[in-house]
Amino acid sequence: MGTAIVLAVLVIAVAFVVYRMVKAKKEGKGGCSCGCSSCPNSGICHGGHNKKDE
Repeated sequence: MGTAIVLAVLVIAVAFVVYRMVKAKKEGKGGCSCGCSSCPNSGICHGGHNKKDE
């Protein structure tokens, strides 16, 4: 019974993290919350638009 409870808690935690990531992506926020000014992967998050190129 204890194993099932731990499994349920882990599934809920993972589902919550995935939900927050999807919600942040839909709102246009980055996945890491560190800012995009110096991120080499900012083109991936923001559709190829990199502020350094402006």
